[in-house]
Amino acid sequence: MQNFKKSLLISSLVIFSFFAQAQSISTYSPYSRYGIGQIPTHGFAATKAMGGVSQAVRNPYGINYLNPASYTSQDSMSFILDFGFETGGTKYESQGQSTTSGFGGMHHLAISFPITKWWGSSLGIAPYSQVGYQIKHYETDPNVLAAIGRIKYYHFGDGGINQAYFGNAFKILKNLSVGVNISYFFGSLNYTNKVEFPATSTKYYNTSEKNSIVISDIALRFGVQYTKYLSTDKSTFLIVGASLDNETKIRAKRKYYAKWYYGSYSDTIEYRDGSYGSLTFPRNVSIGVSYSYKNKLFTSIEYSNQNWENATFFGSKQPLINSNTYRFGAEYTPNRGDLKNYLMRINYRFGTHYSSSYMEFNNHKINEFGFSVGLGFPFRNNTRFNVSYEYLKRGTTSGGLIKETSGIVNLSLTFYDFWFIKRKYN
Repeated sequence: MQNFKKSLLISSLVIFSFFAQAQSISTYSPYSRYGIGQIPTHGFAATKAMGGVSQAVRNPYGINYLNPASYTSQDSMSFILDFGFETGGTKYESQGQSTTSGFGGMHHLAISFPITKWWGSSLGIAPYSQVGYQIKHYETDPNVLAAIGRIKYYHFGDGGINQAYFGNAFKILKNLSVGVNISYFFGSLNYTNKVEFPATSTKYYNTSEKNSIVISDIALRFGVQYTKYLSTDKSTFLIVGASLDNETKIRAKRKYYAKWYYGSYSDTIEYRDGSYGSLTFPRNVSIGVSYSYKNKLFTSIEYSNQNWENATFFGSKQPLINSNTYRFGAEYTPNRGDLKNYLMRINYRFGTHYSSSYMEFNNHKINEFGFSVGLGFPFRNNTRFNVSYEYLKRGTTSGGLIKETSGIVNLSLTFYDFWFIKRKYN
């Protein structure tokens, strides 16, 4: 058994390096063109099923990397491995027209383990933002149409930012824990524009230009959680939690490549590699409170604010606005210790959230509303298979904008086991 556990840990570390290259595009939203891309609901399947609540979540059988103070909730001889997948589809509507797209791929991988009774650690990797869109339109100027013909314009985007973290939490008082995540942000935001002239035109060459921003730097997140027990058996309690991301300048490198092409012929027009600068990740504050009743009912509410008005890209201020997010989540487990009826041991989860994003067009804020449901299926040694479904609505059709309706399924296996226990055989 010990050899198996050692192999599992080594395999996890190997998978981390593979995982960074294995993720696929998980959005095709035109709104991902702005800022650092589309920021999804962070967290794993268990918390996503509860509206994405995280600040006041202390689950001894799961990993909550969004508040690093939670790592001290884990048993001092346990080990947790969590990996998951995401799939779904989105419908886009604008000016009486609509289209759909699907997406999917690996979502996260994380492990958590204690150092001592008062010190817990975790490391993992998960998506932070996503870029993915395809836009096509035609020349409408009558003078250009008469002189040249129907010119086609294409706009493509792909990539995103991933977050690899290593976190530590410390129980500094009996019911008070603090923690910090050191996160390494990496990835690229790629934007491609193409102009294609009519095949009958011999005076003009088609052109393509690609701008890429390559991200690579470290940032910190600080967290705190306080537990107030309301019953002598400690089965009913309140938790207050908060986290802070300081305003951080993330090192970035800009690349530019332009070429002309006609048929099978092409040539480079310009290539620039090595323009260094930074992207400002603004301050982000989140606070939440939760209530647990007799190991049956868990509820939580929280609020987050991120100051995107101060964000800059390579020294230029972006036309972004501050974002605010409100979340509510709940979990009900009829009887965790029932040995006869499996349905009584299942975790039943639901939640909702509302977010005003950092984008505004034509005096219309691009807000997001979502609700979610999910189940946690227990197995041996508190191992769980978690599934969640999120229904999201983003944007509006007013002002010529786009409304997006998404359905997202998250699947994750939370493997839980005890380590460093000497077995006795009779």
